[in-house]
Amino acid sequence: MEFFTIILEKSSSRQVLPDNFVKMLDGHRPLNMKLRQASNGLRKLWDVEVVFDTDGSMYLDRGWKQFVRAYDLRHGYFLVFRYDSNATFAVKVFDTTMCRRRYQDDDDASTLYLFFLSIRLCLTPI
Repeated sequence: MEFFTIILEKSSSRQVLPDNFVKMLDGHRPLNMKLRQASNGLRKLWDVEVVFDTDGSMYLDRGWKQFVRAYDLRHGYFLVFRYDSNATFAVKVFDTTMCRRRYQDDDDASTLYLFFLSIRLCLTPI
């Protein structure tokens, strides 16, 4: 499942998740989720506590603030969340120009992948 949200001032300390996403969980109430900046999977995973209010709304709470700081998420940024069944969200970040943000670790991960690929090619018998 995918959904989007826009960073507002109040969402810097915790992030509400859509009601339809909560319904999709079919009564399962996870205590924690993992977040990663979407790309090729070599990203750091961020542990985020999940809380529910009395109305059944679901929030990303403790750990969300650190994710916001690490990726310099600001008011007006557009986030696309993709959920997999392992309680993990891959998050795409778009800034106020509506362009996808690129981070230093994007280049690092690509370089690391190419490095390991080149080692594998060098070690492959001809």
